[in-house]
Amino acid sequence: MATLARLEISKGDAPVQSYIIASDMVSIGRTADNMLCLDSLDVSRHHARLSKNTAGDFEIEDLKSSSGTILNQRALSPNTPHKIQNADQITIGSFELRFFNEEQTQPLSLEQEFTVFAQNPAIDKTVIGSPNANLTLRISTPHWMRDFSLGKEKITFGRSPSSDICIDMPVVSSQHGYLQSNGNQYEIFDLNSKNGITFDGQLIRRKILKEGDVFYVGGIVSLQLIGSISSNVSAPTLVTNNPNLQLGSRSLLKIGRDPKNDICINHPSVSRYHAEIRKENGSLILRDLNSSNGTFVNGRALTRDWTLKVQDVVRIGMSTFTLNIDETLDRIDEEGNLRLDALHLTKIVGKGIKLLDDISLSILPKEFVIVAGVSGGGKSTLLDALNGFRPASKGHVLVNNNDLYKNFSAYRTQLGYVPQKDIVHMELSVDQVLDYAAQLRLPKDTTLSERQARVQAVLEELELTHRRNVPVKALSGGQLKRVSIGVELITEPGLFFLDEATSGLDPGMDAEVMQLLRKLADRGRTILLITHNIGNIHVCDLVVFLAAGGRVAYFGPPQEAPKYFEVNEFKDIYQKVERELTPQEWQQRYCRSPYYQKYVLDRQQDIREDTISTRVRQQPSKAGGAAGKHISNWAQFLILSRRNVDVLLRDRVSLILMLAIAPIIGILDFITWKSDIYDPSKGNAGQVITMLFTTVLFAVMTGSLTTMREIVKEVEIYRREHMVFLTVLPYILSKIWIFLLLALYQAAVFVFLKYLAIQMPTSSPVITEMYITLVLSAIAGMVMGLLVSSISPNQNVAPLLTIIFIIPQIIFGGGVLPISTFGTAGQIANNISLTKWPFEALVTITDMGTDVANDICWQLPENERKSLSVEKKKKDCNCLGQPLFKQCNFPGIKSKYRPAVDIPEPAKPKEPGELPDDPRDLEEYKQKTKKYQDQIQVWQKDYGKWKTDYEGALGEAEGTIQGYHRDFGHMFKVNIKKHWLISLIAIFTMLIAVIFIQKSKDFVSF
Repeated sequence: MATLARLEISKGDAPVQSYIIASDMVSIGRTADNMLCLDSLDVSRHHARLSKNTAGDFEIEDLKSSSGTILNQRALSPNTPHKIQNADQITIGSFELRFFNEEQTQPLSLEQEFTVFAQNPAIDKTVIGSPNANLTLRISTPHWMRDFSLGKEKITFGRSPSSDICIDMPVVSSQHGYLQSNGNQYEIFDLNSKNGITFDGQLIRRKILKEGDVFYVGGIVSLQLIGSISSNVSAPTLVTNNPNLQLGSRSLLKIGRDPKNDICINHPSVSRYHAEIRKENGSLILRDLNSSNGTFVNGRALTRDWTLKVQDVVRIGMSTFTLNIDETLDRIDEEGNLRLDALHLTKIVGKGIKLLDDISLSILPKEFVIVAGVSGGGKSTLLDALNGFRPASKGHVLVNNNDLYKNFSAYRTQLGYVPQKDIVHMELSVDQVLDYAAQLRLPKDTTLSERQARVQAVLEELELTHRRNVPVKALSGGQLKRVSIGVELITEPGLFFLDEATSGLDPGMDAEVMQLLRKLADRGRTILLITHNIGNIHVCDLVVFLAAGGRVAYFGPPQEAPKYFEVNEFKDIYQKVERELTPQEWQQRYCRSPYYQKYVLDRQQDIREDTISTRVRQQPSKAGGAAGKHISNWAQFLILSRRNVDVLLRDRVSLILMLAIAPIIGILDFITWKSDIYDPSKGNAGQVITMLFTTVLFAVMTGSLTTMREIVKEVEIYRREHMVFLTVLPYILSKIWIFLLLALYQAAVFVFLKYLAIQMPTSSPVITEMYITLVLSAIAGMVMGLLVSSISPNQNVAPLLTIIFIIPQIIFGGGVLPISTFGTAGQIANNISLTKWPFEALVTITDMGTDVANDICWQLPENERKSLSVEKKKKDCNCLGQPLFKQCNFPGIKSKYRPAVDIPEPAKPKEPGELPDDPRDLEEYKQKTKKYQDQIQVWQKDYGKWKTDYEGALGEAEGTIQGYHRDFGHMFKVNIKKHWLISLIAIFTMLIAVIFIQKSKDFVSF
């Protein structure tokens, strides 16, 4: 009899599964690097540890999990081992684990169907509950160690994913060997592999396995039979589905994140009900169920139903499924096992300038690689070529032997990218930053509880739980960088790229971030980091050192780099590479070194570029299309709007200034202008013109100054979010509606204070029209500010560009210089200025020159108007001649009044008549004539004086109106709605320009 320790694991209505405790320590958590993986979001990544103490008793320890570990209905204290006894019940998330440690007299009889769980490149194919699962094979490589249950009659192993046990190492052949069951024992066979199988230093072709036997492949991969047990050997991951399904007997197979699916893929990038395979007329039809991140067939996004053929590869999230000829699906889960290979990358720009020159690298799963080098070495260019954001001109980048450039959409969600500048809003709390990232990046069917659990898991992994409610701007430099990394961790990417993530940090914070990245790599991420801080370079696995011109001078362990370059410390390498040899010579020296052989050639010995190209060309074109739909534009708009509101509410200084600027400017009206500037007697038309123009100008200026940094301050955030999902229209509109509300508020304040300070027409139509005009002015300014922000290279340039945009609004708006003074270019500038149209509309709306515009006399040509008689003016004119002071309401015109205007014209003396026929009357006629001549002389003198006084009294008033009519008369009566329409056209034109500019800056061109 032997003592058997095991766990009976159950979850809801799922069948109970047994986990045999075959070692003294069992790690328990959600990720695949645990010995027992409980795949659920309510389980922390590293949740608990089961271990045997020195007395031989088993203990359970909670590892600071988010939901805690419960032993017999009692919550355990973190990091404190608690003894467990036979039949004790352990609760971890939604899983119930019953511990048994009892004597066993005979093998357990398990009637469960077997389950296969696969990962690539270190593929675990573990059989749970097979009656023949009596032996365990332990395989160790330099990067991982796994136990495999030997529960099949024949088990193949090799580098090919089609092998039962996939060992993705260069020294292993595609079909390396197999194990054959022979009763109660297994025999190992070599399949004419390149490096063979060695036992006790000798190559063997076949051998019977015995407990404790260790076989080697290439000296770095070992296979060991570690014992025989009387029941099933547990898998590193507990899976309740059977990915290797027989499709022949099924009419429908559902795939998704929800456990109710036939195949459950519990990964954040997978939708709840992601895809289905349906049998129709003897064919297997694959259909994407409107998933967020898409379903891919042979590297192409599925846009319509697809008829599956043998060897078609279906990718959903981190899992791939290959259809076999017997209608079974082989599943490979790549989570935590992404390998990256670069083959002869060359980047050429401009006139043949090489930024990268024939770079080949091989980065294995869970490796932490630093990219270093001299200035101008192409570090960022290399990073962006490796992540596919800015592809190389020549060469290939492979992810698990799949061409990344050709399959970028399929791997998009598996790429984490942290730029040098932090990709978070400083005003939000840590929890808000991560929550909004989760809302935007997780599938649209993610529930609130799932999203909160994901955020909690990231906080735990970053060790920021205690800072979750702290504003990001209050964090230390190292904590801030953790939050930026956390944004990327929301979707659990397998490949992580960081550009200068430790730049600007002090040595302590640098060490903190580097240790975090080391932990992330150990937990299943493949990480590449550009850094100039080399104080903690020892924590990485490999370092790429670039010479000038994008040439590799070294790729190998950081500890061995100083010896390779023949210097004392790593920091001395920079100066030596720049001074001693040419970049080409450093590259040639490295290519002749054993490091190139070991870390590039050996790792890539089975990769052929011609097969990569052929494979891509042979991908079926009918499956092409865009990647997944993710969340809708409307949902993006709502999420971004909520985030913008939260940012604004938390940035109280900016919010107060935005709300205060309109009242402050409005109050100036009480100081600057007299209240009666519109009054015909006391007013001043010049001040009215200036007041109306500055009102429009201030509305445009405040709008533009409010938004001039709105886009440029988020350039890195937008760029990263766009790489994943974000479309430009929801992004822009989520800002526009907030500024629209602000424009409505500012215009209301302007109008309200304007009417308190100045006596203007008070009818409802006038107030409404003035309000609409100022709203359009404010919106135009705000959109102009967004335009400036979109073209600004950085926040410091934005104010200067805003000034450049505002100056033409002042000069060519028509309020400072009359339009008649402009040349052709000035006329064009006037017509496209934002201030012209609302300014002219306000002149009409406030009735400043309406009487002049309606006067038929002022509608006449100037020469005809000047020839009008005094009587004609009295009869037909309102703002010309004597009626000017009685009937014209032009501002300030009555102040020009002189009494002479009302003195009647001197009566002209009556003529003596015709010469009489009678000579006797001639003397009397002469006397009348003489008297008339005397009277006419007096009249001419009086008339001349009267005319001078009359014309002098009218001349100043008519001249005043004449001047304003010449310079501004075209504004006295305009089509207000037409001017509104032109303003709207200008607003929409600028808005389209903003959208176009943003799209032209899109970082991803796939």
